[in-house]
Amino acid sequence: MFIDSLFSKINSLKSHPYLYLTPTVYTVGNCSTEILCGIISAKSRGKKLFILYPYNIPFIFKWNITNSRLFLLESEYIVKQNKYIRSIVKLFVTIVYVPIRIYALIVRDYFGKNIDESISIPRIGEQEIFTPITPIYEGEIYNYSLIEKYVSEWWEKEGIGDISVIHSYQAELESIDNLKRSLGMLESDWYVCLHVRESGFRSDKGRRDYRNSNINNYIKAISEITLRGGWVIRMGDNTMLRLPKMERVVDYPFTRYKSDLNDLLLIKYCFFYLGTQSGILDVANLFLKNVLLTNMVHWGAAGLHGTSGRGILKHWYCKDRKKYISFEELFSTGEGFVCYEHSIWGSDTDAKIWDNIHKISASMENYILVDNNEDEINDAVIEYIDLLRSGTYAPTHLQDLVVKYRNRCIHELLCGDGIYMFDTDRRNRLNNYYFSLRTRVSTGLICNNFLSKNWTHNSRNSS
Repeated sequence: MFIDSLFSKINSLKSHPYLYLTPTVYTVGNCSTEILCGIISAKSRGKKLFILYPYNIPFIFKWNITNSRLFLLESEYIVKQNKYIRSIVKLFVTIVYVPIRIYALIVRDYFGKNIDESISIPRIGEQEIFTPITPIYEGEIYNYSLIEKYVSEWWEKEGIGDISVIHSYQAELESIDNLKRSLGMLESDWYVCLHVRESGFRSDKGRRDYRNSNINNYIKAISEITLRGGWVIRMGDNTMLRLPKMERVVDYPFTRYKSDLNDLLLIKYCFFYLGTQSGILDVANLFLKNVLLTNMVHWGAAGLHGTSGRGILKHWYCKDRKKYISFEELFSTGEGFVCYEHSIWGSDTDAKIWDNIHKISASMENYILVDNNEDEINDAVIEYIDLLRSGTYAPTHLQDLVVKYRNRCIHELLCGDGIYMFDTDRRNRLNNYYFSLRTRVSTGLICNNFLSKNWTHNSRNSS
C-alpha cells in the first residue's frame, strides 16, 4: 500500500530519529512480538520507536483492538507521546485505513475475494522490524546469516532494557501491590501466571483445536505451586472453563479486576509464565519473563526465548503405525520443527505450499497431537521451579542432542538463498525473515525429565 511504502522510505532515512510502526492491532501475540522487534530494530538503527494505531471502531473494522495498553508502553527506546499527539496520530491512521478496510470487506462479502491484510490493515514499519537490512531493495534475496548477526548483536548482547506499563516505576510497583492485595495476596507473595488456550476467545472451535488444551490437566501442577508457597493467577477471558475453587488460586478472567492494564502488570511481575503456544505468551516474552510451555505443537519458532525457557511437547500419535513416536525420532527427522496453520489445517487452500517440505515437516493427516497428562505437566513444573531456584541452565546430554537436531533443521531449512516453504515475492520474503527471527530467538530447551521418559520409547506406548 502507498502509505506503507511512504513510511518505509521515511524509516530508511538514517537522519530521521524515529522508526514508525503500526503493530497488529487485533491479536495480542503479534502485537507484542512486533513491538519487541520494533524496539530491537529501532535500537539497531539508532532511532526510537514511534507507535501508531487507529481508534477502536469494531463495527467498521470488524475487529477490536486486542489490548489498548500495549500501545502505551514506555521505554527508553519508545517515543513518549502526549495525549494531543496521540489523538492526532490515531485520527490520521483511522482516516487512512477506514476506507481501505471498508473496500476490503465489500470485496470479501460481495465478490468472494480476500484482500491481503498487508493492504487492508495498518502494516506501517513491518518491513523494517523483521528485516535486518535498511533499505530493502526489490532484488534482494533472503539470507539467514543476516538474522544471526542481527540477533547476536542487538538481542543477545545489548538487550532492550525495561519496558514500563505505567509512566513511572514507583507508580507501577504501587499498582501491582494494590492489585495483589485486591486478589487476596500479600505484597511479598510470589505467583505464576497460567494460560491454557481454549477456542472461545477466537471462536475457532473445530478449526484450531490442535492448539487448545484441557485446563483440568493442570490442577495437579497448580496444587504443586501452591504447596510450595506460591499463588496461581489463571489468565485469559470469560469464555473459558472455570477452575474449581482452590486455595491460593485466582480465576482472574472472572474477577472484577480483569482489565488490559492488569493483564500486563500481572504478567510483568510474575515469578514465571506457565502456558501453551498462544498469543498471550508473547506478552511474557515482551517483558523477558521466565517461561515454561506445555502442550507445544512445534519446536522451531517455539516462543521459548532465552536460556531459561523450558517446555514439553504434545505427543505425536502415528495412525499408520498405531503408536506414539519417540521424541528421538521426532527431533531427528525434524517433524514438528515447522507446524504452522498450513501444515495442520488439511482443508486449507494453502496446504499445498507445505508439500515441498520433505525433511522438516510431517503430513498432519497421518498424525494426531495428544495433550500432556497431569503428571507430565506437574513434573515439568517441579523441574522448572527447581531450575529457576538453582540458577543453573546448562543443557543436559539429551537437551544438547535436541539443540544439535534443531541446529541441523535450521541449516537445512533456513540457511541458503531462500526459504522454500514460501513464495519469492516481497511479502513472503518478509515472512521468511519473520519465521527466521522467531526461530533464532527461541533458544530455550525441552524439559529433561520429559525427554528422559520419552526419548527412545514414548511412554504412552506402555499404557
